[in-house]
Amino acid sequence: MAETLGRQESPDVDLRSVRAMRSLCPLARIYPSNNWSLLAQALRVREAESPRRLAWERRRLRAQVRRWTTREGGFIDFPRRPNAERGIATPVAYHLKYLLCLHLALGRDPDPELERALIRGLDWLRLFLTDAGYCGGFGRSNHALFGDACLLTVLHGLLQRPDALRPDAAQEVLRVARNIRQRLERQRRDDGLLWLTPGGGCGESAGWDGYMFLSVYNAWFAGLLSATINGHPWLTGTSLPDWTPAWNPEQGIHEDREAGLLRFRGERVDAQISTRGQAVQGFGRSMVDLRQAAMCPFHVEVDGRPVVAPPPRISAESLKKHPEHAGGTPIVEADEVLFGMTRLDAVTVEAVDSGVVLTGSGSPVRLTRAPERTFWDRLRATLDWRLLGGHLGRQQGVRPPTLAGYRWVARLEIDDAKAVLRYQLSLQPSTIAEGARWLNPAAARRLESVDRAEDGGSDMSTLGRVQRREKIDPIPWPSSGCSHSWIVELETTGAVTD
Repeated sequence: MAETLGRQESPDVDLRSVRAMRSLCPLARIYPSNNWSLLAQALRVREAESPRRLAWERRRLRAQVRRWTTREGGFIDFPRRPNAERGIATPVAYHLKYLLCLHLALGRDPDPELERALIRGLDWLRLFLTDAGYCGGFGRSNHALFGDACLLTVLHGLLQRPDALRPDAAQEVLRVARNIRQRLERQRRDDGLLWLTPGGGCGESAGWDGYMFLSVYNAWFAGLLSATINGHPWLTGTSLPDWTPAWNPEQGIHEDREAGLLRFRGERVDAQISTRGQAVQGFGRSMVDLRQAAMCPFHVEVDGRPVVAPPPRISAESLKKHPEHAGGTPIVEADEVLFGMTRLDAVTVEAVDSGVVLTGSGSPVRLTRAPERTFWDRLRATLDWRLLGGHLGRQQGVRPPTLAGYRWVARLEIDDAKAVLRYQLSLQPSTIAEGARWLNPAAARRLESVDRAEDGGSDMSTLGRVQRREKIDPIPWPSSGCSHSWIVELETTGAVTD
């Protein structure tokens, strides 16, 4: 892919004009997401005009990196003051942007602490990178071209600089970059542009967020890769001669417990799982975001082929009409409000002979913000929007309300030998006389066996067309409790059985 972009001579640049234009686009002190703040700080490092200013800006960048990464090296995009016990968000696409920001800053001058952070961040990708060229599927910008562009820019930047890597490390970086480029070739449209997600199609049904535009993300991709290939000093200055990539993990369980992310790699099944669930960054009144739900296999490959549709972001009204679109995430309705298994209080992970078993418990979590009903509610929301930039509203996604009087226990087993997922959901006895209904019993979303769906519609996902299933009647939550089990076969001809 990158080889087709061509090499061009860089024009002369009037630095005074650049400074004048920069003054028209001042950087803000605080941004809604940590990745925005980090990019702004990386630019301050790049643009520092004196040694003293450079040292100051680099210290600020180091402090941000320490604050916004897990112990395993994953980037925390939300909230600004992370607390893993309360809830954090580590979307993969914005972890890849984090790597790009470190790469930008290190292109100015070497810095041992930032180099170590870049190595830890690159190694964190062992939880996501597959030989089929996928690296994403969790959180915002799900499997987005945006993240692919960031990662390829870093990888090609390392390859462009002589002696930046040891020969064995360079070969591994080249292999991974080639896998991603080959997968991107399958995303190429007839007009030469790239689909923004691997499944093809556009809009919400294909997994696009509202801020994703075809031309913008293609321009981002082409601009970054062409600048790197042409040897732009901002994107080719990083050197990691002591790094050994850890992207080909051995069979077994690999986990970032702080983030609640796990990868099980077997002989046939390669599964990436959100264990206890993460904070929702866009916690709004009308849209339900299940992309960081608990006990959720968000990317599963069998024999190198994706077979399970990633969880969606979908309107609350659509979810009420079609709860089967929630996939394996249980959805409960009570008093016309939707709740789901997006967070669990505790999760245990056990390695077994056949694969891995996860068990977790918690209460159904509200999936949308409550509307402002009183004058004071509306005044608070207005002040939050006008004066605080929506900070208070976003904080509701860190610790959303739960459905009082209801609890459930979930069990997920991955059987590598038989290539199946086994689910069990136990609805605990309720202290509430009546009300809640489980809307999507035994719902799971398998991908069709085609590489890509060309048309849109409700049966799309970021990875392609989803198999249709008959809608199953909701199950009332019995006061005495009950258990329900189902199996998802992951073979190409697989099925869902109760």
